[in-house]
Amino acid sequence: MAHLLAINVPVKRDPTWSDWAKITRAKIKSAGIPVKKWQQFYYHITILFLDDDACAKSLTPEFAKIVKSCPALPITIDKLDAFTTSNGAEHIIYLSSTNVPEQILALANDARTLADGLNIDYDKRPFKPHITFGKVQVDKMSLEDLQAILRSFEQPAFHCVLEEAEHRYRRSEGTIKRWKLR
Repeated sequence: MAHLLAINVPVKRDPTWSDWAKITRAKIKSAGIPVKKWQQFYYHITILFLDDDACAKSLTPEFAKIVKSCPALPITIDKLDAFTTSNGAEHIIYLSSTNVPEQILALANDARTLADGLNIDYDKRPFKPHITFGKVQVDKMSLEDLQAILRSFEQPAFHCVLEEAEHRYRRSEGTIKRWKLR
């Protein structure tokens, strides 16, 4: 079972976010974008995808050492866009920040260095900090058309503080460990 290291994004508790998400999902639907799946409950920035189940127990205490010194991170989420997955099967509608905090980039780099040091198999694609909002099959719409529609929507800025890191199994199959960022 694959697992991931992530920073949880607390926007779902913000009524402004909830209203925006409902309105934006409705706009996307009325624009004819055939979303296959919406991300609705677990908003996060994946730091590292791991394919090596055997390492889950050894990775957790080592990652704890990294996040122990990681401060809570203020972030402004102000960008709605899309990219195509590396396997070419889906377009990911995502949110991000035009100014990603340096600490997030450093945390991802530290997690990769840790995984390399423990000889753990992980997804080595370049780190692209984003929050998945929805998924569209590539055979249903081109990336260019999808991006053009998304970029026409007004995107408000959401300010939040990232206060929690997590080691969890993918697809909501459970948390391995959570840490508070200080």
